[in-house]
Amino acid sequence: MRRFEFRYLLLFPAIVLCASIAGCGGGGDSPAQNHSPGPSGPVSVLTWDPPGNYSDNAALDPYRDLDHYEIYVRQDGKFTDTDAPVALIAAVTDAPASGGNPVGKILEKEFILENIQPFIPQGNRHYISMKAVGIDGQRSSFMPPITWDTI
Repeated sequence: MRRFEFRYLLLFPAIVLCASIAGCGGGGDSPAQNHSPGPSGPVSVLTWDPPGNYSDNAALDPYRDLDHYEIYVRQDGKFTDTDAPVALIAAVTDAPASGGNPVGKILEKEFILENIQPFIPQGNRHYISMKAVGIDGQRSSFMPPITWDTI
């Protein structure tokens, strides 16, 4: 049984805009966290590229082999396999229809972190990590965590 690892993931370097009302986070070999203004203040967007290989370096087709992503949040950054995800994101979704005809499938590659704020402990600094889950139920290891400074 093949396992896929996020270490084969090509990740965007973090684009961080620091302001007095926005936190800073992410970078290097971790998912990118972008801050941009939203209707009620800064918005933090977690972005990633889907894995393209299994851990044995065999090719992986994310459209066919991935089911969803799990997002994990901790206040200490020490993720364990007993942690429960706070959000699940479908890896592939239907593209919007054009003229009533389905256009195809699109890969999900981003998540607005503010969507999970009601479900996480109060605090200013959180650590975010992800796992990819295949259609066979196999999970990747944790992605290197990023920091998320909430307002």
